Amino acid sequence: MIQHHIGLDATHLAGNDGLGRVVVLPGSRARAAAIGARFDALTVVDNARGHTAHLGSLTRGGRRVDVLAISSGMGAPSTEIVAHELLAVGARRIVRVGSCGSLDPALRAGDIAILSGAVRDEMSSRHLAPVELPALAHPDAVAAMVAGARAAGLADHAFVGMGHSKASLYAREFGMGPMAEENRAYMRLLARCGVIASEMEASVLFVLASAASAGRATSIAAGSLAVPVQTACVLGVYAHHEDVGGLDPALCALADVRAIDTALAGIFAWV
Repeated sequence: MIQHHIGLDATHLAGNDGLGRVVVLPGSRARAAAIGARFDALTVVDNARGHTAHLGSLTRGGRRVDVLAISSGMGAPSTEIVAHELLAVGARRIVRVGSCGSLDPALRAGDIAILSGAVRDEMSSRHLAPVELPALAHPDAVAAMVAGARAAGLADHAFVGMGHSKASLYAREFGMGPMAEENRAYMRLLARCGVIASEMEASVLFVLASAASAGRATSIAAGSLAVPVQTACVLGVYAHHEDVGGLDPALCALADVRAIDTALAGIFAWV
């Protein structure tokens, strides 16, 4: 059945010997198109809501992987809709490729953050699971993206750690509006707790993957491919989160390219 918002059905997600296409899920339509431009045998499927799907394959070292790039839009509510519909038609491996603000001074503009999990501050996931449930990327997915960073020659610029997924960009992260002092204090607290980056979508994606795998746990001996649903998140660092007006377009573009390079290389270590 064609999904209402993404305009795709199970035939679009078929591939990879039954595992399904690996989905690359940026927020931006432009980033989705840039990712799709790297695919072989590219097919583009438009829809009325702007979530254009780019279907194709990647080839490396004699291996071919079936892939799909589609934008999630901005924020957790849009991501929840798109990811839910992707899972409904057969997505089993989804890697978010996005951007973030750094909470750790070690991460500079142009670097990459690979999230092991995320603080659930975006509200949408609270309608999926109680707040006590952690939002975690699957360890095999994290390991694959780490391998991707190494394969892309970006190990010196890649960092692994906890992220922060928020509902508000300007108020929560940038400290604007009537609750500025409270929000700035919250962000400082996250940094002291070891959170390395702030973005808006990862936690709802991680919780959806956990719920989609419920009741289907697999042993380590079964191997990574047997794990029902895995999600990963690779982010390009645009700036420190307090540097509201200091974005360097060239460094932002570099961060985007490095995040894409990492994710696409990591796919080959994942499936």
